[in-house]
Amino acid sequence: MTAIEWNDFDSHALSGVGEALDAAGVDTSAPDHAAEPAPAPGLVEVDARLIAQGLGLEAEQVPAMVADRRIATLCERGTGEDAGLFRFTFYFGKQRYRLVTDASGQPVANLAGGG
Repeated sequence: MTAIEWNDFDSHALSGVGEALDAAGVDTSAPDHAAEPAPAPGLVEVDARLIAQGLGLEAEQVPAMVADRRIATLCERGTGEDAGLFRFTFYFGKQRYRLVTDASGQPVANLAGGG
């Protein structure tokens, strides 16, 4: 398993991500260090084998690739009827893999990726 950071601001710079987040009304600005920090929702651990399968990689490669950001991540927390769910998007090169999990990291749905 690999822990994914909740706010991976570097992934917001990927092509199309910023526009999609803006359209959804998500604030993509880096936190103001002078302001009181918002409480972190904690880490959700996602099985590296799922990410590897979705991106066509070896599972052993995934933790290091996430750590050095060769695989960029975006995590969205569900609200309303989706409260308690997390939608992860993993970007590697021109590949994208989406996965919906519960708070314990157990998959709920694999979503079609795009290239």
